[in-house]
Amino acid sequence: MCSNASITEILGINDNNLVILGNKKENIKGIEYTVLRGKLSYRPACCPKCGIVNENYDIIKNGSQTVKILFNRVNTNPMILMVKKQRFFCKHCESSFMAKTPIVDKGCFISNDVKRSIVLNLCETKSMDLIAREHCVSPTSVARILRLTEDRRRKNYLPRILSIDEFKSVNTVDASMSVNLTDLEGGHIFDILVDRRQRYLFEYFNSYPLKVRKRVEYVTTDMYKPYIDLAKKVFPNANIVVDKFHIVQLLTRELNKLRINEMKKLNTRSKEYKILKRYWKIPLTRKRDLNSIYFYKNRHFKNMTSSVDILDYMLKEFPNLKEAYDFYQNFLLSISKNDVAMLEDILNTRTDEIPMCFRKSIKSLKKLRKYVVNSLKYDYTNAMVEGKNNKIKVIKRVSYGYRSFRNFKARIMLMERYKIQKGNIHSYQFAMDAAHAIVFLNSDIKKQRFAHLKGTTSKLRLKIDDLPLEKSDAD
Repeated sequence: MCSNASITEILGINDNNLVILGNKKENIKGIEYTVLRGKLSYRPACCPKCGIVNENYDIIKNGSQTVKILFNRVNTNPMILMVKKQRFFCKHCESSFMAKTPIVDKGCFISNDVKRSIVLNLCETKSMDLIAREHCVSPTSVARILRLTEDRRRKNYLPRILSIDEFKSVNTVDASMSVNLTDLEGGHIFDILVDRRQRYLFEYFNSYPLKVRKRVEYVTTDMYKPYIDLAKKVFPNANIVVDKFHIVQLLTRELNKLRINEMKKLNTRSKEYKILKRYWKIPLTRKRDLNSIYFYKNRHFKNMTSSVDILDYMLKEFPNLKEAYDFYQNFLLSISKNDVAMLEDILNTRTDEIPMCFRKSIKSLKKLRKYVVNSLKYDYTNAMVEGKNNKIKVIKRVSYGYRSFRNFKARIMLMERYKIQKGNIHSYQFAMDAAHAIVFLNSDIKKQRFAHLKGTTSKLRLKIDDLPLEKSDAD
């Protein structure tokens, strides 16, 4: 027969002063719960209010009070512990107090094991409503536990290579766009800013000392001018790099617009119209990537054709498209080869020699000439921050949107700090340790359970952030 210690160990109830008396099944609001009955009593060492040592029966038992504690599911059924807590009376200060247990915080009915489980689930791509239903708590309780994981960023560090980009934020944000700051060296999100407008960004970065801002060596961004102006003013030693993708995209869109304008001049039933419409990707592709070896049947050509044959037909039928295509291919070649001299020649081309569709784009690139050239000199792009933005969109979509920016940011930063990989025991164990520390930040027993993380609440949070996120494949 199993002892009381064995039962509590299996259920994860780590309190030697708690005795399990029995159990039953009970239906509460349409949900079948496993209800345990228990008793919590011990001899207190001293009075928590006046501090007198319990000698000569200075502290006596003074009745009991039954409280409800929610635990994780057992055999798919949620579990509730109805524990009868001992009340004590101090003769010295004539005050009373309740017996304490490490399984739950004071004044709370949700056990710390449930809170840890919620934190671990928040590290995965799940909606907060789903997490609330799985743990039989309210979405508000999940949001409250999520906010326990917030950390206050110190103003003594900025990444050496900083990447800036915006993403669609919650509706409560004034400009509807928030800013993602990513550390390209560390490969993680550094911070999320609520607004992308320049005055808010100046206020944020100017809160860092100049000594810290001078350590930033590279800033990668798109062609959004407020970001570039911001970087020039707040990062005096930084080289600003415009992302290659956005540079190429600028000309790609103009070439595509030219193709559409040529289509509008044609009859929608004509062969030329259908070819321009069906094979729209071919003029936008680098010429060396087109297929000239394999021939296949196309409905608009009598003979077997390759991608190069289709391109030749387009350029022959549309001279304006040919002129723009040749210029576009030279530009792509300079970018792919990182040829600074070739790019400078293109930017120095006389305006009347540039195809009409590209004149506005080249004029824009000339204004940012220094930063466009930097994109070829330095091998830094916005690829990582774009990937992070995609992850943020997935979090937002799975959760069916967020109303609170604070909750949205806390969720993003939590998932970024504590990554749980399938089959990675070390990563999972670290997330468990982090969840333990987060839950017990305001607990009375944090000094006992986390003696190796000594310090105040803020120091404890910073200590957790200094731990490694996960083991890389190289390790």
